[in-house]
Amino acid sequence: MHRLILIRHAQSEHHVRGLTGGWTDTPLTPLGRAQARALAGHCGRALAAERDLCLCSSDLRRAAETAAYLAAALGVACRPEPALRELDNGAAAGLTRDEAGRLERPRTVPALDWVPYPGAESWRAMTARVFAGLARLDRACPATAVVVTHGDAGVAVIQWWLRLGARCRRGISFELDPASVTELAVNGWRERTIVRLNDTSWRA
Repeated sequence: MHRLILIRHAQSEHHVRGLTGGWTDTPLTPLGRAQARALAGHCGRALAAERDLCLCSSDLRRAAETAAYLAAALGVACRPEPALRELDNGAAAGLTRDEAGRLERPRTVPALDWVPYPGAESWRAMTARVFAGLARLDRACPATAVVVTHGDAGVAVIQWWLRLGARCRRGISFELDPASVTELAVNGWRERTIVRLNDTSWRA
């Protein structure tokens, strides 16, 4: 894979209803659907000349709905990839933030291994899952991949692209807004680069 277009799903119902994210499986809001349509139009124009384009998405509803607009605009099928799901929040899925707060476990050290809720996963476990899914995609997609995922999982995608080890990942994160585009590419010196990060300029 020489280029990876990372997209965070558009606005979801959990954003406006005070619910936790994670594996809370909510659809896009009306605004989210409008964002996804506009984003898909932008990507369709920007990637029109791209050959051998691969599209895959988290199978959670908010990501899959965003990816459906992209699939129509790009003229490609979308492959669902459960490995691209958001950080599993276990027993907190479907709860409000206040309800989830009452279940939250004390923070532990190292933070990478903290499991915040019963039945949830740690950041280390999520990154291992995301990294494994991206390794499969890397083998299957030789040119450009478009990946639709979530905020925390999207951070893991960038960390995988930059080949950051566990020690380097501590204290490093990236802001990814809903319906944002991040472009990652291999340059002429065969270096892995961030071409653009958290780009929402297409909305203007």
